[in-house]
Amino acid sequence: MNNSSRDCDTNDPECFSAPTAVPWETDYAALVPRFTGGLSVISSTLIIYVILRSETRLSSIYHRIMFGMSLADICGSIAMALTSLPMPSYMPKEEIFGYKWAGTRLGNEYTCDAQGFFVSFGMGCMFNYNAMLC
Repeated sequence: MNNSSRDCDTNDPECFSAPTAVPWETDYAALVPRFTGGLSVISSTLIIYVILRSETRLSSIYHRIMFGMSLADICGSIAMALTSLPMPSYMPKEEIFGYKWAGTRLGNEYTCDAQGFFVSFGMGCMFNYNAMLC
């Protein structure tokens, strides 16, 4: 029976279909961070450009904090935008846990560790610079 042609009862299991894949197995899990990370890099680059083109440049404390925060955001956002690319092509934990990450994987353990460092360092520094503005 077509579910869209009748009203569904909340107790009727035929009205609800279970998701076929968990979020990290879909292409969205690999594509969305690439798009948002790229936008963040562009935005932070524009902030740096505006600061360096201003009359005061880096002579004000506010501009220095914003400059540092933008640099840290660029580091973290590039690492986030790479999503699954630095991940090892073979990950034995996938077999143990029974899931497979989406996206192209071209890296090894060292590139994955480097990505994790830049995400943690970039985002941590960015939040600390943001706290300095308060």
